[in-house]
Formats: sequence, structure tokens, C-alpha cells
Amino acid sequence: MDADESLHVIPAPLGKKRIPKACSACRLSKVRCDEERPCGRCQKLEKQCVFFEIPKDPVAERIEGVESEVQHLRVQLDEIRQLLEQSRAHSAIDSRQTTPPQQHWEYQQQARRGSACTSSYSHHAPPQENAVTLTIVESNGYVNGQEYQRSLPELSPNGVSGQSAYEPSHADNSRSLKRKRSCFEIRGETVADFIDKGLITPECAYSCFNTFFQGCDRYIPIFDPEHDTFDSIRSRSSILLNAICTIGCMVETRTGGPMSDMLHAELKKWINVIIQNKALNCLESVQAMLVVACYSADRLLILSFATRMALDLGLHEAFEEVTERLAMKNDGDIYSGPDHVFERERVLMRKSRTWFGLLVLEHIFRVDGGKPPGIRLIGNSRRCRILLSHPSSTILDLRLFSQVELNILRATINDTLVVGTNLDRLAITDFVHEMKIDLDLWFDDWLRIIEGSISAQKEKPYLLVALRVQKCWAEMMLNCKALRTMGVENVAAMSSTERNILLAAKASARRHLRIITVEPDFYLAKLKYAMDFVWAKCAFSFLLLLKLSRLLPERDEEHQELLEHGNRLVDELSKAGSNTNQSRAGNIYLQILKVSIEKYGRALQESQQPSTGGSTATSPFWELFDAQADLQWFVPEQFVSEWDFPGLNLFYFPTAWQDFFGDFSLAM
Repeated sequence: MDADESLHVIPAPLGKKRIPKACSACRLSKVRCDEERPCGRCQKLEKQCVFFEIPKDPVAERIEGVESEVQHLRVQLDEIRQLLEQSRAHSAIDSRQTTPPQQHWEYQQQARRGSACTSSYSHHAPPQENAVTLTIVESNGYVNGQEYQRSLPELSPNGVSGQSAYEPSHADNSRSLKRKRSCFEIRGETVADFIDKGLITPECAYSCFNTFFQGCDRYIPIFDPEHDTFDSIRSRSSILLNAICTIGCMVETRTGGPMSDMLHAELKKWINVIIQNKALNCLESVQAMLVVACYSADRLLILSFATRMALDLGLHEAFEEVTERLAMKNDGDIYSGPDHVFERERVLMRKSRTWFGLLVLEHIFRVDGGKPPGIRLIGNSRRCRILLSHPSSTILDLRLFSQVELNILRATINDTLVVGTNLDRLAITDFVHEMKIDLDLWFDDWLRIIEGSISAQKEKPYLLVALRVQKCWAEMMLNCKALRTMGVENVAAMSSTERNILLAAKASARRHLRIITVEPDFYLAKLKYAMDFVWAKCAFSFLLLLKLSRLLPERDEEHQELLEHGNRLVDELSKAGSNTNQSRAGNIYLQILKVSIEKYGRALQESQQPSTGGSTATSPFWELFDAQADLQWFVPEQFVSEWDFPGLNLFYFPTAWQDFFGDFSLAM
């Protein structure tokens, strides 16, 4: 091997190669290059200027490719969003319904929270694997809950179906399908209002809607008259419009019974759709279920579904947020911010009002209907009064928030006076006195608030009568539940303390009757709008008064006076419930009143019959068995199976007879 070959095979020493910056002509001439492209020397000499190109890093090349692909997908996403917005705008124009501009902020908040409403705006699902799925909840005001799903790789940049710039391998697709495939799916039904379905005419629906807001809204005070108009509700929620029209048709006198039954049957079908489809969860759906719960035999079940939906939507958090906002504002600049801030306040107020309406209904069904415990308010219930100072507060908020405080007091009574409690009779008596003071304070506070309200002048007589009726009912239930907790049923065996509690219950029932009959236009005339619970209270309070007037007679003339008041009550209730579409429960309780007065009249007539000696003195209760026993043991099934109203189980049996039968049984 010669020297040239040995030099040829010896490798060059390892080291970092220097990348030249000058062009090839300047390097060959060994002169300084200004590194312009082309450089000044090559331009002057008219030579070809060639630079050495730096090789790119493979990793950097891949990153640039990924960034380019992401930018391409973003362009596709923007174009698809524009197409969907245009499609929604065209469908809204075709149906001649538009969403009110002031609702835009509220729907955006619902979409951010992840809940879909019948009138919510579009929200985007997160990317999965190599495909980006866009889920839209679309509504034109009549058809709610329609879902559209499209995958971006199937669309070209101009929105036309085509091949994506990035296509995953077949193995990746098969692996993704194996992980995501399911054998079941929840069908997304569309909810149309009764007008679009052709069940009722627009004129009839408008009439039923107005009928509902002439009286039913007093018993369900969760609506804002300025916001919840016919056009607004129809554009926002078909199920809420259907519920309101169904109840309004039930009350309407000129619509027939078959129409009301048909709407009730159709409404039940769509309530099932609302319950099972999470995409239809929204504030209006909760309000619709509250309306149905008030006028349905399945009240407890529907109320539980409404509570679950309200918790998923976070309605219980609205009250805390609006109170914090009110606490942070000064009197000088209150609500002087932008319009969207004030609209946020209105949205929070509507949510709080609906949540408190649900709370009141839950407590009523829990205390008087035997519903298991559900919601419990922690803290002072009087804090809800701060909402009365809100600019969007309505007149019926006076009724709502007074009921909130009252029913929380009644829930405390119900939780304390339970059968099998560890409290002795003295402790129960002390508790009754303390709660009587709390009820008096509640009544005095709200009496002052209502009488001092300038905006409630027109509604004031109805509010004051309702306030007095509710106080009488709460006191009557307090005393009756105390006696039931003590385990006393025989009036003849009661101690003086227990007899005083029973007399207090009788006095509350007497005041209740006097209040509703003295001015029937402010209470009894509105019962045609009421749910069956209000009818049940009227029937029970009078039936209890009839029974206690025979068990504990105070004076002779009270019997005839009570009979006259009872006949007047039946006449007024017959006028209120005379239309054929009044709830069947209302007619049932009216029949209970008629039967009760009939039995009382026969017992009174029997007790005044002349005796064998020719005297007309009233005989003791237990000596006149037939009619008296008929009244004494008259306990309608509704007050046992549907409502938990204590007091009708009281009876009178002489203690001397108890001792006699006890001695007789021992002898046997």
C-alpha cells in the first residue's frame, strides 16, 4: 500500500462542522461577503450568488406540520360555526319566532355550565382522538332539543363534504370505534307546543294563558309578569307553554271537559320526555314541572324530578350570588352598571324565585303530605327578604317569601313533634308556646311589610287574607300535632293542659272559617284557580271545627251559628268550583263538606229532640249514639291516604265506661 492510499482511508477528525455564511463566489475569492441575497459583490460582477442552505431539524419540521394542520382545522371550525348560525337564523325567520335579545347572556351562561335548554345557544364538545365533534342544541321556539352532530374531518374548508387533510390510519379508527361503541342511545325527541301540533288554536291558547295568570300564579308565585309573557314563553319553552295552557284550560269555563283531559294526557307524555332527556334541562323546564306538580295526582314524584333538575342546573346557588351582589352595592350607585350586568341580576332573581317556589312546595308536601325530607335551609330564613329590594321584584314576591319563612317554621314543628319523640308532655307544651310566639312574630313582620308596600295596593286585600288564613292553619296544625305526639285521643281522658291545647286548635279553626266567609271575594272566589291542597285545607278545617264543637261544646248557640256558616261556605265553594273542568279533587272536597254538614245537622237535630220526660235539654254526647257516632267516626279517606292532617281521630269516651269495661274483661 502506497502513501496516497493510506492518506485516502484515514478518516477526518471528528468535530462540529462550521456552516459558512458567505456565498460560494465570495468564499472562492476569499473576500468579505455582506450576506445579502444576492450579495452586493455578485450583483456588481453579475455572478451567480449561491448560499449554503442549513439542513432543517426533522423534529422542527414535524412541529411545523402539526401547527399548519391545527390552523387548517381552526379555519374549518369557524366556517362550520358560521354555516350553523346562518341555518339557525333562517329557521327562526321561517317560523317567525326570534329569541329576545335580553336572553342572550342567560343562554350563554347555561351553555357554559354544560346544560342544554330548549332555547340555548350552541356549545362545542371537546376534541376526541383525531376527530373534533360539534354538538348543537338548536331551537326555533317551537321545536326544542334538536341535536346535530358533525365531524370536522368529513368537511372541506368551504363546508362541503370532502377528504380531510389529515386522515388517521385504519388501525386508529378501529381502535377508537371499539372504545366508543355502545348498544344503547337516548333518543332526543323534539317538544312542540300544542298550537303547532294543532291541538288548540292560537286564540284558545292565549285565552287559557291569560286565565292561568288571573289566579293560578297566586298559588305558584314563580313568574315575572313583565318577562313571562305569552310570546316570550312560547319562544323560550314549548313545555312551559303547554303546562300553563293545560291548567288554564282546566279552569276555563267555556272549554269542554274532553279538551282538558286531552291536553292533560298529552302533557304527561312530554313531561316524560323532559325528565329523561338531559339536553332539555333548563329553568323553564323546572317551572313547567312545578306547575304540573301542583295540579297532578303524581305531585310528589314530579316534584322530586323537578328538584333533581334544579340541583343539576345550580338554581340553589343563585340566591347566594344575588344576595352577595346586593350586599356589595351601595345605595348611591346601585344597578348603575352596564345593561348586561343588570340582565344578569334579573336572571339570578328569576332563578332564585323558582328555587324558593320549589322549596315552599317541597315543605308543604313534606309537612302536610308525608313526603320524605328533601331540602333543608341552613341559616336564617329571613334573609330571603332582601330580595324584595331588588328592582325586578314583583308583587307576588311578598306572598312567596312570606310562605318561605312560614313553611320553614312549620318544618321545624313537624320535625320536632313526631310520634315516639323523647320529649315529655311538659317539654311539648313549652315547645308549643315557643312556636306560637315565633308564628306571631312572623305574622306581625309580614303584616307590616305588606301594609307598607306602596306597589301592592291593588293586591293588598288578597295578600292580607291569605296571610291570616296561613297563620290560622299553622296554629291549628301545631296544636293538633302536639296532641298526637302526646298520644292523647280520648277527649274525656285529657288533662287541663291538653284540653287547653285542643281548645286553641278549635279557636284557630273558628278564626279560619270566619276569615274566609266574611269576605269571600278575596279568598273563596279565587279557589277555582287553586290546587287540591287548598281545597283539602278548607274541608279539613271545617270538619275539625264541627267535630270539636260536639266534643268540646262551649255554648249552646254556637251549634246553630256553625251550621249557618257551613251552609254559606258550601254555597261560596259551589260557585268557585261550579265549572266542569275544576280539578276532580276540588269537587271531592266539596262533597266532603256537604256530607260533613249533613251529618252535623242530623247530630244537632238528634241532640235537640225532646226526651221521654218532655224536656228539650241537650243530652250528653255519649247518650245519643246514632248520629253522634256517625259524625265522630267520620274520617274521609283523602285525609288518611293523601294528606297528613291530624285531629280527626279524636273521640269522646267516658273514663268511667273505660274502667267498667276494664274490670269486666279482667273478670272474664
